[in-house]
Amino acid sequence: MFIIALSSVRTRRSSSATAMFGTVVTLLLTLLVAWGLTRRSTPYVVTYQYFNMSIAFSGPQNFQTFGIDFILHVDHLTVAALAAIEVCMLGAIGWHQVMGRSEPGAARFHGVILALLFACVGVLMSWDLAELFGFWAIGGAMTYLLLAHRWGLDEPARRARVALALPFLTDLCLLCGIAWLYARYGTQNLSTLLPILHTNPGWTVRSLVVGSVLLFVGIAGRLALWPFNSWITQTSASAPPAAWVIVQAAWSVVAIVVLYRVMPIFLASNPQTLQACLALCGVAAVVAPLLSLLGNEPRRVIALAGSAAVAIGAAVVIAGFRSQPATFAVAGVATVLAVAPARVAVELAISSISSAMRTDDLAEMGDAWRRMRASSVALLASTAVLGLSGSVALALGVNSRSKLGVALGEGVLLIAIATLRVFLAVAFGPLRRRRTFEPDRVREAPQGAVSWPAWLALAGGLFLIASGITGWLNFLDGQKHPVPGLGSIVVWGAVALVGFGACAFVYARGKDGALAASAAGGLLLSRLTATGFGLVDRFLVDPITDIARRVGDWIPEGDGALGRLTNASGQLALAAIRAPALPLVIVLAVVMAVLFALIAPGVAR
Repeated sequence: MFIIALSSVRTRRSSSATAMFGTVVTLLLTLLVAWGLTRRSTPYVVTYQYFNMSIAFSGPQNFQTFGIDFILHVDHLTVAALAAIEVCMLGAIGWHQVMGRSEPGAARFHGVILALLFACVGVLMSWDLAELFGFWAIGGAMTYLLLAHRWGLDEPARRARVALALPFLTDLCLLCGIAWLYARYGTQNLSTLLPILHTNPGWTVRSLVVGSVLLFVGIAGRLALWPFNSWITQTSASAPPAAWVIVQAAWSVVAIVVLYRVMPIFLASNPQTLQACLALCGVAAVVAPLLSLLGNEPRRVIALAGSAAVAIGAAVVIAGFRSQPATFAVAGVATVLAVAPARVAVELAISSISSAMRTDDLAEMGDAWRRMRASSVALLASTAVLGLSGSVALALGVNSRSKLGVALGEGVLLIAIATLRVFLAVAFGPLRRRRTFEPDRVREAPQGAVSWPAWLALAGGLFLIASGITGWLNFLDGQKHPVPGLGSIVVWGAVALVGFGACAFVYARGKDGALAASAAGGLLLSRLTATGFGLVDRFLVDPITDIARRVGDWIPEGDGALGRLTNASGQLALAAIRAPALPLVIVLAVVMAVLFALIAPGVAR
């Protein structure tokens, strides 16, 4: 479908239909494979040798050859993750058919989406780390092309730079982590790597710590955990909404599955490494929704809230592996599977409302519950799913009285406040007139643009309900899970409900005051951020660019001097060629005789 989209499809309608057809076929194949694996407890594994070369004839056997194998490893977790990604892509493509008619480059846009889907399939089915990173790099390139789709405009092109630079650095950390593990163990196949983490000759705890940290930074960058989330938040207004939500949904699911699969490496390092990773996830779960309260740009708010929900899922995965046996580690993955369609539904619904009201400021929105009832209902349903997503995973795997439980509970509370405040600001309150804007002209989005967010909210709700059912968790990881206690479910659900209630109370008392306070906080945050980047530019970027500029000046000057020297030597050679041969030979013979006479033994004495 990708080749067809790039080679033969030119119109917007045909390219969209091609992308939709390719995604539907992939979803049907995923469901077919899932049906084939229902009664099978072991994964389906097939290996194809890509290349294998001999690099040594002595030493450990692992290091005598270097090869990369295509290992297709399909289990229940793989098909569930693929189904979640494909559902999100179907919803985004269907919404884009109606609301993205004015976007340029329809064939390129839908072709890149299909290539990203191909990369996601490759990463989720890879069991060789080199193979995994190859598909990971393809997905990273397609992500940048999607976020920089409006490359003909200056502002989107400038904002898309961070979507290239920051993920590139984190992906480089992932590559370094894979290379570090290969340098220590001589294998990239997870089936052969994990059993020898503590038995391979020359292994050290320090090497495992370095590899684990590099892998975690690479995965956290694609999970968009704070402070690696700027490549998502800074492109919220410049990238096409459908491309922006597809990137968030696809990478959150792919990265959490990869984190779940490489967690045995983290576990083999030391407890301090796991504690540091947990601390980063806990901080991200609190700081990201806290920053979402500052500012009135709705898509940025939802992006930060979704990043916090993903951080909670990652924390549950790490905490589950730390408390052996890893009983509820898969609950964190199930949480992200519910978060992905919910955040896509929220962002598509809010994009429809923003387009109708022609603003991206919550302070200028309102009265959508009366004017755009269907979009508001979809926004409310998806908001509820996103706000409650972290509660189910925490009820399954985290003690509410522990330090980690307190931190993640604060994250759940802040996520509920951040998500509901978007709905309350948009749905209620007066919609005031502005210059060139008449509120009476606001109409509901077309039916095609309304139905897709509603279906995605339903899919997110189903994933959320399934994440609290032990049968679903048993299906994902093939283990037996005990039924969670009713008390823990009530406690963690109450935390989210308290957040919803507090937000509703504040906005009922004074919506304008709450939005003015968040706008002031956002202005202060933007000023502090601008000051910080200014200091970085002054003391770090400018000196480096100045050195680079001077080096750039020295190179032409050196080339000019070398050219002049070459010209002089050429003129000398040309003069020697034109000179008479016999006198020149006589002069050279005399010079050589004098030199030999002076150098000969006894003359210098």
